[in-house]
Amino acid sequence: MLLTTIIIVVILLTGFLLMSTVQINHVNRAAVAMFCGVSAWVVYMVHGADFLNLMGYPDYHLIGQEKQFIADNVIVKYINEACQVILFLIATNTILEIMNNNGVFDSLVKWLRTRNSRKFLWALSLLTFVISANVDNLTTVVLMMSIMGQIVVSHRQKVIYSCVIFVSALLGGSFTVIGDMTSLMLWVRGVVTPSAFAAGLFLPAITSLCVFNLLVSKLLVGQVEVSSFINRYDGDDSMLSPFQKIFLLFIGLAGLWSIPTFHNVTKLPPFLGALTVLALVWVIEGIYNFRQNRNMLFIQRKRIRNTEFIGMRLILYFLGISLAVGALVECGALKFVGDLLQTHVHNVYVYGAFIGFISSFIDNLPFVMVGLNLFAEETVGAAPEFAQNGIYWQLLAYCSALGGALLYVGTLAGHAVVEVERIRLPWYFRHIFWRVLVAWAAGMVVFYLTHSI
Repeated sequence: MLLTTIIIVVILLTGFLLMSTVQINHVNRAAVAMFCGVSAWVVYMVHGADFLNLMGYPDYHLIGQEKQFIADNVIVKYINEACQVILFLIATNTILEIMNNNGVFDSLVKWLRTRNSRKFLWALSLLTFVISANVDNLTTVVLMMSIMGQIVVSHRQKVIYSCVIFVSALLGGSFTVIGDMTSLMLWVRGVVTPSAFAAGLFLPAITSLCVFNLLVSKLLVGQVEVSSFINRYDGDDSMLSPFQKIFLLFIGLAGLWSIPTFHNVTKLPPFLGALTVLALVWVIEGIYNFRQNRNMLFIQRKRIRNTEFIGMRLILYFLGISLAVGALVECGALKFVGDLLQTHVHNVYVYGAFIGFISSFIDNLPFVMVGLNLFAEETVGAAPEFAQNGIYWQLLAYCSALGGALLYVGTLAGHAVVEVERIRLPWYFRHIFWRVLVAWAAGMVVFYLTHSI
Protein backbone atom coordinates (compact mmCIF):
# COMPACT_ATOMS: atom_id res chain seq x y z
CA MET A 1 0.00 0.00 0.00
CA LEU A 2 2.88 2.36 0.77
CA LEU A 3 4.34 1.73 -2.67
CA THR A 4 0.97 2.49 -4.26
CA THR A 5 0.79 5.80 -2.38
CA ILE A 6 4.32 6.73 -3.49
CA ILE A 7 3.41 5.96 -7.11
CA ILE A 8 0.32 8.19 -6.89
CA VAL A 9 2.37 11.05 -5.40
CA VAL A 10 5.08 10.71 -8.08
CA ILE A 11 2.48 10.72 -10.88
CA LEU A 12 0.85 13.88 -9.57
CA LEU A 13 4.08 15.75 -8.80
CA THR A 14 5.32 14.98 -12.31
CA GLY A 15 2.03 16.25 -13.72
CA PHE A 16 2.19 19.47 -11.67
CA LEU A 17 5.74 20.05 -12.87
CA LEU A 18 4.75 19.58 -16.52
CA MET A 19 1.77 21.93 -16.14
CA SER A 20 3.89 24.61 -14.49
CA THR A 21 6.55 24.55 -17.23
CA VAL A 22 4.10 24.75 -20.11
CA GLN A 23 5.98 27.75 -21.56
CA ILE A 24 9.00 25.51 -22.01
CA ASN A 25 7.58 22.12 -22.91
CA HIS A 26 4.42 23.40 -24.70
CA VAL A 27 2.28 20.54 -23.42
CA ASN A 28 -1.49 20.78 -23.17
CA ARG A 29 -2.05 21.38 -19.44
CA ALA A 30 -5.66 20.15 -19.61
CA ALA A 31 -4.52 16.87 -21.14
CA VAL A 32 -1.83 16.44 -18.46
CA ALA A 33 -4.31 17.21 -15.66
CA MET A 34 -6.87 14.72 -16.98
CA PHE A 35 -4.26 12.00 -17.54
CA CYS A 36 -2.76 12.44 -14.06
CA GLY A 37 -6.15 12.57 -12.36
CA VAL A 38 -7.43 9.40 -14.01
CA SER A 39 -4.10 7.56 -13.68
CA ALA A 40 -3.96 8.29 -9.96
CA TRP A 41 -7.37 6.73 -9.43
CA VAL A 42 -6.49 3.69 -11.56
CA VAL A 43 -3.43 3.10 -9.35
CA TYR A 44 -5.54 3.78 -6.24
CA MET A 45 -7.88 0.93 -7.20
CA VAL A 46 -5.02 -1.59 -6.79
CA HIS A 47 -5.32 -1.27 -2.99
CA GLY A 48 -8.75 0.34 -2.85
CA ALA A 49 -9.99 -1.77 0.09
CA ASP A 50 -6.91 -0.94 2.18
CA PHE A 51 -7.29 2.77 1.51
CA LEU A 52 -10.97 2.63 2.50
CA ASN A 53 -10.02 1.05 5.82
CA LEU A 54 -7.21 3.60 6.29
CA MET A 55 -9.56 6.56 5.80
CA GLY A 56 -12.18 4.98 8.06
CA TYR A 57 -15.26 4.85 5.87
CA PRO A 58 -18.01 3.73 8.28
CA ASP A 59 -20.24 2.18 5.58
CA TYR A 60 -17.49 0.12 4.04
CA HIS A 61 -18.46 -3.50 4.67
CA LEU A 62 -19.05 -4.75 1.12
CA ILE A 63 -16.39 -7.45 0.94
CA GLY A 64 -15.40 -8.07 -2.67
CA GLN A 65 -17.25 -4.97 -3.91
CA GLU A 66 -14.83 -2.25 -2.89
CA LYS A 67 -14.41 -0.96 -6.45
CA GLN A 68 -18.13 -0.37 -6.79
CA PHE A 69 -18.18 1.32 -3.39
CA ILE A 70 -15.35 3.64 -4.43
CA ALA A 71 -17.08 4.51 -7.71
CA ASP A 72 -20.43 5.20 -6.02
CA ASN A 73 -19.33 6.89 -2.79
CA VAL A 74 -15.75 8.18 -2.95
CA ILE A 75 -14.78 9.55 -6.33
CA VAL A 76 -18.26 11.00 -6.92
CA LYS A 77 -17.89 13.60 -4.16
CA TYR A 78 -14.86 15.15 -5.86
CA ILE A 79 -16.61 15.19 -9.23
CA ASN A 80 -19.65 16.79 -7.57
CA GLU A 81 -17.59 19.62 -6.06
CA ALA A 82 -15.76 20.23 -9.33
CA CYS A 83 -18.99 20.33 -11.34
CA GLN A 84 -20.53 22.89 -8.98
CA VAL A 85 -17.57 25.23 -9.56
CA ILE A 86 -17.55 24.55 -13.32
CA LEU A 87 -21.27 25.31 -13.73
CA PHE A 88 -20.85 28.50 -11.73
CA LEU A 89 -17.97 29.62 -13.98
CA ILE A 90 -19.91 28.78 -17.15
CA ALA A 91 -22.83 30.91 -15.95
CA THR A 92 -20.76 33.95 -14.88
CA ASN A 93 -18.55 33.86 -17.98
CA THR A 94 -21.61 33.74 -20.21
CA ILE A 95 -23.10 36.74 -18.38
CA LEU A 96 -19.94 38.71 -19.12
CA GLU A 97 -19.95 37.57 -22.75
CA ILE A 98 -23.56 38.73 -23.19
CA MET A 99 -22.78 42.16 -21.76
CA ASN A 100 -19.66 42.55 -23.88
CA ASN A 101 -21.41 41.41 -27.06
CA ASN A 102 -24.05 44.10 -26.51
CA GLY A 103 -21.52 46.91 -26.14
CA VAL A 104 -21.89 47.34 -22.38
CA PHE A 105 -18.13 47.83 -21.94
CA ASP A 106 -17.57 50.05 -24.99
CA SER A 107 -17.76 53.21 -22.92
CA LEU A 108 -14.80 52.00 -20.84
CA VAL A 109 -12.51 52.53 -23.82
CA LYS A 110 -13.45 56.22 -23.99
CA TRP A 111 -13.48 56.65 -20.21
CA LEU A 112 -10.00 55.19 -19.75
CA ARG A 113 -8.32 57.16 -22.54
CA THR A 114 -5.83 59.56 -20.97
CA ARG A 115 -2.22 60.55 -21.58
CA ASN A 116 -1.36 60.68 -17.89
CA SER A 117 0.45 57.38 -17.41
CA ARG A 118 -0.01 57.18 -13.64
CA LYS A 119 -3.64 58.26 -13.72
CA PHE A 120 -4.25 55.59 -16.35
CA LEU A 121 -2.46 53.05 -14.11
CA TRP A 122 -4.76 53.71 -11.15
CA ALA A 123 -7.93 53.84 -13.23
CA LEU A 124 -7.08 50.59 -15.00
CA SER A 125 -6.05 48.88 -11.78
CA LEU A 126 -9.10 49.87 -9.72
CA LEU A 127 -11.50 49.00 -12.53
CA THR A 128 -9.86 45.58 -12.90
CA PHE A 129 -10.01 45.09 -9.13
CA VAL A 130 -13.76 45.82 -9.05
CA ILE A 131 -14.65 43.69 -12.08
CA SER A 132 -12.56 40.76 -10.82
CA ALA A 133 -14.42 40.83 -7.52
CA ASN A 134 -17.58 39.96 -9.46
CA VAL A 135 -16.24 37.69 -12.22
CA ASP A 136 -13.37 35.20 -12.10
CA ASN A 137 -9.95 36.80 -12.57
CA LEU A 138 -9.06 34.92 -15.75
CA THR A 139 -12.09 36.31 -17.58
CA THR A 140 -11.36 39.76 -16.15
CA VAL A 141 -7.75 39.67 -17.36
CA VAL A 142 -8.78 38.76 -20.91
CA LEU A 143 -11.47 41.48 -20.97
CA MET A 144 -9.28 44.25 -19.53
CA MET A 145 -6.32 43.42 -21.75
CA SER A 146 -8.62 43.66 -24.75
CA ILE A 147 -9.77 47.11 -23.60
CA MET A 148 -6.25 48.27 -22.71
CA GLY A 149 -4.95 47.07 -26.09
CA GLN A 150 -7.38 49.40 -27.87
CA ILE A 151 -5.92 52.40 -26.00
CA VAL A 152 -2.17 51.87 -25.54
CA VAL A 153 0.19 51.70 -28.54
CA SER A 154 3.65 51.28 -26.97
CA HIS A 155 4.64 47.64 -26.46
CA ARG A 156 6.67 48.46 -23.33
CA GLN A 157 3.72 50.25 -21.76
CA LYS A 158 1.41 47.41 -22.75
CA VAL A 159 3.65 44.94 -20.93
CA ILE A 160 3.67 47.05 -17.75
CA TYR A 161 -0.08 47.66 -17.81
CA SER A 162 -0.70 43.97 -18.52
CA CYS A 163 1.17 43.10 -15.35
CA VAL A 164 -0.90 45.68 -13.47
CA ILE A 165 -4.09 44.10 -14.82
CA PHE A 166 -2.85 40.65 -13.86
CA VAL A 167 -1.98 41.51 -10.24
CA SER A 168 -5.11 43.67 -9.77
CA ALA A 169 -7.33 40.87 -11.02
CA LEU A 170 -5.77 38.35 -8.63
CA LEU A 171 -6.24 40.72 -5.70
CA GLY A 172 -9.80 41.58 -6.70
CA GLY A 173 -10.69 37.94 -7.06
CA SER A 174 -9.12 36.99 -3.73
CA PHE A 175 -11.48 38.87 -1.40
CA THR A 176 -14.89 37.67 -2.68
CA VAL A 177 -16.23 34.14 -2.91
CA ILE A 178 -17.33 34.67 -6.53
CA GLY A 179 -14.11 36.34 -7.69
CA ASP A 180 -11.97 33.28 -8.38
CA MET A 181 -12.10 29.51 -8.61
CA THR A 182 -10.00 29.20 -5.46
CA SER A 183 -12.28 31.30 -3.25
CA LEU A 184 -15.36 29.77 -4.88
CA MET A 185 -14.10 26.32 -3.84
CA LEU A 186 -13.87 27.51 -0.23
CA TRP A 187 -17.48 28.69 -0.37
CA VAL A 188 -18.75 25.52 -2.04
CA ARG A 189 -17.01 23.45 0.66
CA GLY A 190 -18.73 25.59 3.32
CA VAL A 191 -15.60 26.71 5.20
CA VAL A 192 -16.30 30.42 4.56
CA THR A 193 -19.36 32.64 4.26
CA PRO A 194 -19.44 35.50 1.69
CA SER A 195 -19.79 38.45 4.10
CA ALA A 196 -17.17 37.36 6.62
CA PHE A 197 -14.76 36.37 3.86
CA ALA A 198 -15.00 39.76 2.11
CA ALA A 199 -14.80 41.67 5.41
CA GLY A 200 -11.65 39.80 6.44
CA LEU A 201 -9.76 40.19 3.17
CA PHE A 202 -10.81 43.54 1.70
CA LEU A 203 -8.33 45.68 3.65
CA PRO A 204 -5.32 43.40 3.02
CA ALA A 205 -6.23 43.15 -0.66
CA ILE A 206 -6.71 46.89 -1.22
CA THR A 207 -3.53 47.64 0.76
CA SER A 208 -1.52 45.28 -1.44
CA LEU A 209 -3.05 46.85 -4.53
CA CYS A 210 -2.12 50.40 -3.48
CA VAL A 211 1.43 49.43 -2.51
CA PHE A 212 1.95 47.56 -5.77
CA ASN A 213 0.60 50.48 -7.85
CA LEU A 214 2.86 52.95 -6.07
CA LEU A 215 5.89 50.77 -6.79
CA VAL A 216 4.96 50.08 -10.42
CA SER A 217 4.33 53.76 -11.11
CA LYS A 218 8.12 54.25 -10.89
CA LEU A 219 8.43 52.24 -14.11
CA LEU A 220 6.23 54.66 -16.03
CA VAL A 221 8.04 57.55 -17.65
CA GLY A 222 6.31 60.17 -19.79
CA GLN A 223 2.81 59.99 -21.18
CA VAL A 224 0.73 57.10 -22.38
CA GLU A 225 1.12 56.52 -26.11
CA VAL A 226 -2.60 56.53 -26.88
CA SER A 227 -4.04 55.19 -30.11
CA SER A 228 -5.18 58.00 -32.41
CA PHE A 229 -8.52 56.27 -32.97
CA ILE A 230 -10.78 53.94 -31.02
CA ASN A 231 -10.39 50.52 -32.57
CA ARG A 232 -13.65 48.82 -31.74
CA TYR A 233 -16.48 47.21 -33.66
CA ASP A 234 -19.65 49.23 -33.61
CA GLY A 235 -21.81 47.70 -36.33
CA ASP A 236 -25.53 47.18 -36.61
CA ASP A 237 -25.56 44.24 -34.25
CA SER A 238 -25.47 46.43 -31.11
CA MET A 239 -28.54 48.66 -31.18
CA LEU A 240 -28.90 49.08 -27.44
CA SER A 241 -29.31 52.61 -26.13
CA PRO A 242 -26.96 53.92 -23.41
CA PHE A 243 -29.74 53.41 -20.84
CA GLN A 244 -30.27 49.81 -21.94
CA LYS A 245 -26.55 49.09 -21.67
CA ILE A 246 -26.39 50.57 -18.17
CA PHE A 247 -29.49 48.63 -17.15
CA LEU A 248 -28.02 45.39 -18.49
CA LEU A 249 -24.80 46.07 -16.58
CA PHE A 250 -26.75 46.81 -13.40
CA ILE A 251 -28.81 43.63 -13.68
CA GLY A 252 -25.69 41.55 -14.30
CA LEU A 253 -23.67 42.95 -11.39
CA ALA A 254 -26.61 43.11 -8.99
CA GLY A 255 -27.50 39.54 -9.90
CA LEU A 256 -23.97 38.32 -9.21
CA TRP A 257 -23.91 40.01 -5.82
CA SER A 258 -27.33 38.52 -4.97
CA ILE A 259 -26.09 34.94 -5.42
CA PRO A 260 -24.90 34.62 -1.77
CA THR A 261 -28.33 35.84 -0.61
CA PHE A 262 -30.00 33.34 -2.93
CA HIS A 263 -27.87 30.59 -1.38
CA ASN A 264 -28.58 31.67 2.21
CA VAL A 265 -32.33 31.88 1.66
CA THR A 266 -32.89 28.76 -0.43
CA LYS A 267 -29.89 26.65 0.73
CA LEU A 268 -29.50 25.61 -2.91
CA PRO A 269 -25.99 25.35 -4.44
CA PRO A 270 -24.47 28.69 -5.59
CA PHE A 271 -24.31 27.61 -9.24
CA LEU A 272 -28.13 27.51 -9.37
CA GLY A 273 -28.19 31.17 -8.36
CA ALA A 274 -25.66 31.97 -11.09
CA LEU A 275 -27.77 30.12 -13.67
CA THR A 276 -30.84 32.08 -12.54
CA VAL A 277 -29.00 35.38 -13.05
CA LEU A 278 -27.81 34.19 -16.46
CA ALA A 279 -31.36 33.34 -17.48
CA LEU A 280 -32.59 36.79 -16.38
CA VAL A 281 -29.79 38.62 -18.25
CA TRP A 282 -30.41 36.49 -21.33
CA VAL A 283 -34.14 37.25 -21.32
CA ILE A 284 -33.54 41.00 -21.01
CA GLU A 285 -30.94 40.90 -23.76
CA GLY A 286 -33.35 38.94 -25.95
CA ILE A 287 -36.10 41.51 -25.43
CA TYR A 288 -33.77 44.39 -26.29
CA ASN A 289 -32.54 42.64 -29.44
CA PHE A 290 -35.88 41.09 -30.44
CA ARG A 291 -36.20 42.88 -33.76
CA GLN A 292 -32.57 42.40 -34.64
CA ASN A 293 -32.57 38.71 -33.74
CA ARG A 294 -35.21 38.22 -36.43
CA ASN A 295 -33.01 39.83 -39.05
CA MET A 296 -31.49 37.25 -41.40
CA LEU A 297 -28.56 39.59 -42.00
CA PHE A 298 -27.74 39.71 -38.28
CA ILE A 299 -23.94 40.00 -37.96
CA GLN A 300 -22.24 38.72 -34.85
CA ARG A 301 -20.38 41.26 -32.85
CA LYS A 302 -16.72 40.61 -32.16
CA ARG A 303 -16.50 38.60 -28.99
CA ILE A 304 -13.86 38.33 -26.29
CA ARG A 305 -11.50 35.81 -27.84
CA ASN A 306 -11.05 33.78 -24.67
CA THR A 307 -12.02 30.35 -25.95
CA GLU A 308 -8.41 29.21 -25.60
CA PHE A 309 -8.37 30.06 -21.90
CA ILE A 310 -12.01 29.90 -20.81
CA GLY A 311 -13.92 27.00 -22.26
CA MET A 312 -13.59 23.29 -22.59
CA ARG A 313 -9.85 23.27 -21.81
CA LEU A 314 -10.41 25.09 -18.52
CA ILE A 315 -13.28 22.77 -17.61
CA LEU A 316 -11.23 19.64 -18.29
CA TYR A 317 -8.19 21.12 -16.53
CA PHE A 318 -10.20 21.91 -13.40
CA LEU A 319 -11.85 18.48 -13.42
CA GLY A 320 -8.48 16.75 -13.82
CA ILE A 321 -6.97 18.73 -10.93
CA SER A 322 -9.97 17.89 -8.73
CA LEU A 323 -9.57 14.18 -9.45
CA ALA A 324 -5.81 14.34 -8.82
CA VAL A 325 -6.13 16.07 -5.44
CA GLY A 326 -8.98 13.72 -4.52
CA ALA A 327 -6.66 10.76 -5.07
CA LEU A 328 -4.05 12.39 -2.79
CA VAL A 329 -6.68 12.78 -0.08
CA GLU A 330 -8.05 9.25 -0.32
CA CYS A 331 -4.66 7.51 -0.31
CA GLY A 332 -3.80 9.23 2.98
CA ALA A 333 -0.85 11.28 1.68
CA LEU A 334 -2.35 14.64 2.62
CA LYS A 335 -3.44 13.37 6.03
CA PHE A 336 0.16 12.30 6.71
CA VAL A 337 1.52 15.73 5.73
CA GLY A 338 -1.21 17.52 7.70
CA ASP A 339 -0.42 15.56 10.86
CA LEU A 340 3.28 16.41 10.50
CA LEU A 341 2.51 20.11 10.12
CA GLN A 342 0.20 20.11 13.13
CA THR A 343 2.84 18.36 15.22
CA HIS A 344 5.95 20.32 14.24
CA VAL A 345 4.71 23.70 12.93
CA HIS A 346 1.16 24.50 14.03
CA ASN A 347 1.17 28.06 12.67
CA VAL A 348 -1.38 29.08 10.04
CA TYR A 349 0.73 32.02 8.87
CA VAL A 350 3.54 29.62 8.01
CA TYR A 351 1.04 27.41 6.17
CA GLY A 352 -0.23 30.37 4.17
CA ALA A 353 3.25 31.65 3.29
CA PHE A 354 4.40 28.18 2.25
CA ILE A 355 1.40 27.60 -0.02
CA GLY A 356 1.89 31.09 -1.48
CA PHE A 357 5.53 30.52 -2.38
CA ILE A 358 4.80 27.09 -3.83
CA SER A 359 2.03 28.71 -5.89
CA SER A 360 4.57 31.07 -7.45
CA PHE A 361 6.06 28.34 -9.62
CA ILE A 362 3.38 25.62 -9.49
CA ASP A 363 -0.20 26.53 -10.41
CA ASN A 364 -2.02 27.91 -7.35
CA LEU A 365 -5.26 26.06 -8.16
CA PRO A 366 -4.09 22.55 -7.17
CA PHE A 367 -2.34 23.86 -4.09
CA VAL A 368 -5.46 25.63 -2.85
CA MET A 369 -7.24 22.30 -3.26
CA VAL A 370 -4.40 20.65 -1.34
CA GLY A 371 -4.67 23.28 1.41
CA LEU A 372 -8.43 22.77 1.52
CA ASN A 373 -8.00 19.03 2.14
CA LEU A 374 -4.75 19.08 4.10
CA PHE A 375 -6.12 18.69 7.61
CA ALA A 376 -8.40 15.98 8.97
CA GLU A 377 -11.99 16.79 9.93
CA GLU A 378 -11.26 16.34 13.63
CA THR A 379 -8.50 18.97 13.37
CA VAL A 380 -10.73 21.37 11.48
CA GLY A 381 -13.49 20.93 14.02
CA ALA A 382 -11.29 21.44 17.09
CA ALA A 383 -9.06 24.42 16.21
CA PRO A 384 -10.63 27.92 15.90
CA GLU A 385 -8.33 28.92 13.02
CA PHE A 386 -9.81 26.06 10.99
CA ALA A 387 -13.44 26.71 11.93
CA GLN A 388 -15.86 28.26 9.46
CA ASN A 389 -14.47 31.72 8.54
CA GLY A 390 -11.25 30.90 10.40
CA ILE A 391 -8.12 32.82 9.45
CA TYR A 392 -6.55 29.77 7.77
CA TRP A 393 -9.11 29.77 4.96
CA GLN A 394 -8.69 33.50 4.38
CA LEU A 395 -4.91 33.18 4.37
CA LEU A 396 -5.22 30.32 1.91
CA ALA A 397 -7.09 32.54 -0.59
CA TYR A 398 -4.94 35.65 -0.08
CA CYS A 399 -1.53 33.95 -0.11
CA SER A 400 -2.33 31.77 -3.11
CA ALA A 401 -3.37 34.89 -5.06
CA LEU A 402 -0.23 36.90 -4.26
CA GLY A 403 1.95 33.81 -4.52
CA GLY A 404 0.55 33.15 -7.97
CA ALA A 405 1.49 36.70 -8.94
CA LEU A 406 5.13 36.41 -7.84
CA LEU A 407 5.84 34.56 -11.08
CA TYR A 408 3.19 34.55 -13.78
CA VAL A 409 3.56 30.77 -14.22
CA GLY A 410 1.58 30.33 -10.99
CA THR A 411 -1.87 31.08 -12.42
CA LEU A 412 -3.96 30.55 -15.54
CA ALA A 413 -4.44 34.32 -15.75
CA GLY A 414 -0.66 34.74 -15.84
CA HIS A 415 -0.38 32.33 -18.74
CA ALA A 416 -3.07 34.31 -20.57
CA VAL A 417 -1.05 37.53 -20.13
CA VAL A 418 2.09 35.85 -21.42
CA GLU A 419 0.31 34.45 -24.47
CA VAL A 420 -0.88 37.91 -25.47
CA GLU A 421 2.09 40.14 -24.62
CA ARG A 422 4.96 37.62 -24.80
CA ILE A 423 6.41 38.66 -21.45
CA ARG A 424 9.74 37.03 -20.65
CA LEU A 425 10.28 35.51 -17.23
CA PRO A 426 13.64 37.29 -16.59
CA TRP A 427 12.02 40.68 -17.24
CA TYR A 428 9.08 39.84 -14.98
CA PHE A 429 11.38 38.60 -12.23
CA ARG A 430 13.57 41.72 -12.42
CA HIS A 431 10.78 44.32 -12.51
CA ILE A 432 7.60 42.80 -11.03
CA PHE A 433 8.58 39.98 -8.65
CA TRP A 434 9.98 42.10 -5.82
CA ARG A 435 7.16 44.63 -6.13
CA VAL A 436 4.56 41.88 -5.68
CA LEU A 437 6.59 40.52 -2.74
CA VAL A 438 6.58 43.91 -0.99
CA ALA A 439 2.85 44.33 -1.67
CA TRP A 440 2.21 40.85 -0.27
CA ALA A 441 4.17 41.67 2.89
CA ALA A 442 2.24 44.93 3.36
CA GLY A 443 -1.05 43.09 2.99
CA MET A 444 0.07 40.41 5.46
CA VAL A 445 0.85 43.09 8.05
CA VAL A 446 -2.64 44.54 7.62
CA PHE A 447 -4.14 41.04 7.78
CA TYR A 448 -2.32 40.28 11.03
CA LEU A 449 -3.32 43.57 12.62
CA THR A 450 -6.98 43.30 11.62
CA HIS A 451 -7.27 39.68 12.78
CA SER A 452 -5.38 40.00 16.05
CA ILE A 453 -7.59 42.74 17.51
